Amino acid sequence: MENKLIFLSQEWIHEVTKVVQAARIGDEEFKRMTSNFSLNLLYKISGLPAGLRQLYLGKDEICFFIKLEKGSVKKLQIGTNVPNEKIDFTVSSNYDVAKRIFTGELNLATAFFNQQFKVEPQSRLYRNPRFAARAIVVGNRIFKIARQVPTHFLSDEIVSADQMHKNV
Repeated sequence: MENKLIFLSQEWIHEVTKVVQAARIGDEEFKRMTSNFSLNLLYKISGLPAGLRQLYLGKDEICFFIKLEKGSVKKLQIGTNVPNEKIDFTVSSNYDVAKRIFTGELNLATAFFNQQFKVEPQSRLYRNPRFAARAIVVGNRIFKIARQVPTHFLSDEIVSADQMHKNV
């Protein structure tokens, strides 16, 4: 049976980063698409299931920060605090929306237009629609690549001490 990593755990984030970075090396189209793409993004995910709250000190919300410079991941951080970094955009959603976007059940553009997640400052998106469109295209491609990581999604199940920092 294939080991699966818990969605949004530290280990899962690390593995997704490795897969995306490897895709930049081996996939010329993805490399070209991201080569001039830079962004500091904070994604706040609330409404965590009980098992994830256990992993994050009982908090109901986590902050996922990614710093992309010309398509390369320069910093990746997940935890309960907002990092002390310049942030271009803050995206907020609940766990269910994040899960549905990751699995491909919900498209980023659809979720955005249906206001299933919030982007701040929204005015910057409207001032630069080309960047917004490119961010959605790149984001969808990153999610597609990230789906290669075997992933386990928690519901309100409680995670045992053995599962907390290991594969499911």
